[in-house]
Amino acid sequence: MDPFATPCIRCGKTRVLSRKWKGKSDGRGSMITYEEYVCVDSECQKVVDAKFEEMRNRRLGLEVKRNNIKIARTK
Repeated sequence: MDPFATPCIRCGKTRVLSRKWKGKSDGRGSMITYEEYVCVDSECQKVVDAKFEEMRNRRLGLEVKRNNIKIARTK
């Protein structure tokens, strides 16, 4: 049993290691080992991925909206 395995947030089944790779954060600095864990139920994982994608898009939309707000200057 993998000590880093966690339960799926949707169905509660134990997640398994899908892939592992090494890289640098933003292409600089120390090498980091990345690990991706997924639910053993592929249909459940598709739902979880869709939910996270929706959350990511909402967050990016709010960032764009916040960056486009211009502060009015008073004279």
